[in-house]
Amino acid sequence: MMIRSAGGDTFVMANYLPVCLDPTVWIWLTSLREKLVTSWGDLNRKLIESFQATCNRSGNHFDLTRIKQKSNKPLRDYIKRFCAKETEISNVLD
Repeated sequence: MMIRSAGGDTFVMANYLPVCLDPTVWIWLTSLREKLVTSWGDLNRKLIESFQATCNRSGNHFDLTRIKQKSNKPLRDYIKRFCAKETEISNVLD
């Protein structure tokens, strides 16, 4: 973490946290019951539980294997769909 590498401790991280958060996340965080989050690990778990479903997932190479050429469609359509999916996926090996 950048704050730790600059010599900051957990108190510095806690003070800097509101600056880093999206307003939606800040509202969620300030609405939590008192003492529900008592450590950075708790905060990490709660954030993942609450916001993981809102993240776009890039997919993986198996998603490319699911793209099939349809018998009644031109090859060009298949290639277009394949390339569009490939651009969504990070770290695809040729």
